[in-house]
Amino acid sequence: MKKKKIRFFIFLFIGLAGVLDTIMVRAYVQGMDLGTLMPAVIGVIFIIFAFKPYWEKYLEKVNPFLRKAVYWGFLLFLLIFVVVEGCIILGGIYTPILEEQPEYVIVLGAGIKEDGSPTLSLVNRLELSIAYAAQYPGTTIIVSGGQGSNEPMPEAQAMAQYLKSRGVDAGRIMIEDKSTSTMENFKYSKELIGEQKEIAFITSDFHIFRSSILTRRNGLKGYGYATPTPGIVLVNCYIREFFALFKSLVFDF
Repeated sequence: MKKKKIRFFIFLFIGLAGVLDTIMVRAYVQGMDLGTLMPAVIGVIFIIFAFKPYWEKYLEKVNPFLRKAVYWGFLLFLLIFVVVEGCIILGGIYTPILEEQPEYVIVLGAGIKEDGSPTLSLVNRLELSIAYAAQYPGTTIIVSGGQGSNEPMPEAQAMAQYLKSRGVDAGRIMIEDKSTSTMENFKYSKELIGEQKEIAFITSDFHIFRSSILTRRNGLKGYGYATPTPGIVLVNCYIREFFALFKSLVFDF
């Protein structure tokens, strides 16, 4: 009986934490996406299982084969989730060490605010690009990002303005402002650089693994440099990236 109470409180705590996470992140970010919503969905599932003693008797009426299929299907999903998240995490940890840096570095957009200023995630990417450009003076920076429905201008234009305000020479900046996805970030950036096959790119840590796959699909050899994800959206971004990875594997060609 004591173990059941402990499990009840643990499941209830995790469930409420998931719902609270979605509420807090929704107040922080613009719009509602899968990454914002999923912690609440997972939280509700945990809350439901916290009250399992009240509804488990009804499971006896469910077909045994169906119960086993759902059980093993859930375990398979959990295994895939752990393996894929491991790949995503490791992708953000590795930093390439090259003797000669590519001529171009692509900075992927990450949303801008209603006043046109970059979000914290995007500031992190831009600051790393400034440091990168200072270390490698011959590098051209491609800022890549189109205009979202709730954005006052294309992300690339806001990114270019930020870089210029921080002292980056405008002649070193190329603007790609048509893309609306990671696949298009590289597709349209490739149109700007022509026959160049090797590029560096800068994005958030959770985004490196999928971006590396999509560089290859665009005929590029990409070396990714990661920036930290703000803590308040860390869990949401990694959960969303799991589903985004499978979406890219199926649809992004």
